[in-house]
Amino acid sequence: MRARILLVATLFSAACAAKQAYFIAPGFAPPAEPVALLPFENESVDLSAEDYLYKLAAGRLAAKGYSLIQGEPVLEGLKGIGITDAGQMASATPEIIGRAVGSGLLCYGTIEDFTFQNLGFVVRKSVKLRLKLVSAATGEVLYEGEGTGRDIKVYLDRDEAKKAFVEQMAMKLVQNMLKSPLAKEAEKAVADAAAGLPAR
Repeated sequence: MRARILLVATLFSAACAAKQAYFIAPGFAPPAEPVALLPFENESVDLSAEDYLYKLAAGRLAAKGYSLIQGEPVLEGLKGIGITDAGQMASATPEIIGRAVGSGLLCYGTIEDFTFQNLGFVVRKSVKLRLKLVSAATGEVLYEGEGTGRDIKVYLDRDEAKKAFVEQMAMKLVQNMLKSPLAKEAEKAVADAAAGLPAR
């Protein structure tokens, strides 16, 4: 029975490690002009995910040599066209958004998963992020990448499971206090989502 549980966990982990796909438009070259990093749409149930992944993505893009318009200037520009939530951005064309935030290049982000589950015998952490670079003038998608960070542990021994439950809850509490929830998984998801983006 233990071997069967372990096998299922191993197969599940292998499926989670599937290779990520990227899209780069033909002829795309890293731009000289700044890229507007738009607020991320958060499809997860964790309210802390948006700000945390946004900051990680900003750091990753900057490390690749991209100049960014981010944070308050972007929020103020969007507010001027009636957008106060990332989920409302579909109501405006990239051209309108580009004029509002002062950039011809827009970076959209969608948080598809941001989960910490501690079920005793199984501890599951999962972060999934999609990044998309779009031309404001034409609406053309210049780059799109998806990144996933996962960690799944299965404990077969009851005492080990109890110990792991306490340790993982304590770790999550500390990470939340430091405003770095699911740090390892989030960093991997962001790195993978931006991995195919050409550096300047």
